[in-house]
Amino acid sequence: MDEHLARCRRQLLRWNRLTLITVLLLILAGGIVRSSGSGMGCPDWPLCFGQWIPPLYEADLPANYQEIYAERGYKDTRFNALKTWIEYLNRLLGALTGLFVLVQAVLAWRLRRARRSSSVDHFKSASNSAFLWALLALLLVLLQGGIGAWVVATHLQGSVVTLHLVLAWVLMAVQLWLGFALTPTSVQRSSYRLPDRWGLGLWMVLLFAQLGLGALVREAVDTRMPTFASDSFTFKALGEVYLWHKNLWMLLLMGGTWLAYRQWTLYEDRQAGLWAATCLGLLTVQVISGLWMVLFGLPPIPRTLHILLGSLALVSALGWWTRQFTLHSKASS
Repeated sequence: MDEHLARCRRQLLRWNRLTLITVLLLILAGGIVRSSGSGMGCPDWPLCFGQWIPPLYEADLPANYQEIYAERGYKDTRFNALKTWIEYLNRLLGALTGLFVLVQAVLAWRLRRARRSSSVDHFKSASNSAFLWALLALLLVLLQGGIGAWVVATHLQGSVVTLHLVLAWVLMAVQLWLGFALTPTSVQRSSYRLPDRWGLGLWMVLLFAQLGLGALVREAVDTRMPTFASDSFTFKALGEVYLWHKNLWMLLLMGGTWLAYRQWTLYEDRQAGLWAATCLGLLTVQVISGLWMVLFGLPPIPRTLHILLGSLALVSALGWWTRQFTLHSKASS
């Protein structure tokens, strides 16, 4: 029965990794929706222009569709098939992600049932925590569906859009922690020193602050710049929020580089070192994408990349931090 349990664990781990990829793709799709201005490509939810499959041509809509959706800003807006299908495909990817998370929860439940007959204590503990993480992921996906409807109902209100993105980050973190709960760890060879663990924890707080400031900058951009092609827009108009976001990255990169240097030189945990290197690399490229936006007036490509790179950097940072925390806990136990 232990072999059966191990097989169930491997199935869940593979599905967990696939689901994490779909969550990241969903964040990428959300970035494309925002950068292309397609957020209201479908003015209703869960249908799109009252249909399960949106039309390709304006002639397929009712003649008075602008009046029907006037309260959603369509009174003077013509149907745009490209924006509609960008938003619709984003919704389809969201539904696929929800299906994947549901299957993941079922597999976690199977693993939990199988572990009852196992004599391996580690498998029992892993299956319990995995089931809880999978259940939390399922609840987050259901909540995300409701928030998605709220985004449409509020006509892309900035704070609601930010909440939608933050919940996607939380879902991403839960997927990562589920994977850690299922992944066997090697024998502990070194425990992390208290200053390094506290230093990485403080650095994680700065990273979350930077991501939060970035979300506020996006809200300010959406408020002050109705059309992203406007040549009159300047970042200075965003005030202190933008200045904090612009300057914090220097402290973030310098602190992260120092912590990564200590990781590589003082500890033998190569997996944590890989997480650290990946995180710093992604943050560096994200800074470049931010400069691209500032210098060339918010073109769509760096806007989308900026969101995706920030999300990937968060995944790497969480992997780095979780690795340190897990190994220290094992060393202390």
